[in-house]
Amino acid sequence: MSKSSKFITLIMVIVLLLVATAPAFAGGPPNNTNQIINGPIDPWELPVGFCPDAPNGLAGTGDRHQVINTRTNADGTVITTINDLVRGDAADINGNGTYHYVYTNHSVDVLPAGSDTHQVTVVDSFVLNGHGSVGHMNVGFNWSWTYTTEFWPPIENWVRTSERGDPLYCDPI
Repeated sequence: MSKSSKFITLIMVIVLLLVATAPAFAGGPPNNTNQIINGPIDPWELPVGFCPDAPNGLAGTGDRHQVINTRTNADGTVITTINDLVRGDAADINGNGTYHYVYTNHSVDVLPAGSDTHQVTVVDSFVLNGHGSVGHMNVGFNWSWTYTTEFWPPIENWVRTSERGDPLYCDPI
């Protein structure tokens, strides 16, 4: 996944977070919302030479089950939790290998009452198995950061607690 694709994906997450946190700015009593998204994802691609773990490139499709829970506490703090599961199939770009993968992402965005600074924690995993030039790939991370208006990249306070593989170049979703 190119950096621009990862940027677009993260922008989509922030838009979802902003839409989900809108009730906090409207005032009123505490509330909870729950949104479930099911369906196919856009096809993805790791170009040839982009990811060291997949030097011949990969392309894939899959189906998503995503749950977005937003809780507005009585004090106005908004907590948005997103659990994302994608299962799918992939192939070497040259057509010489076939794979199955599972992608999971758990993110929590906390917007304290009276603040415009979000606190984000993301745990992400992409595991691919199959037959071909890649065989097995295990990429993941546990990162956290804060943001006000700009969601990505979190340059100043990006805490990279743990990483597996190369999540910036080899995590296609």
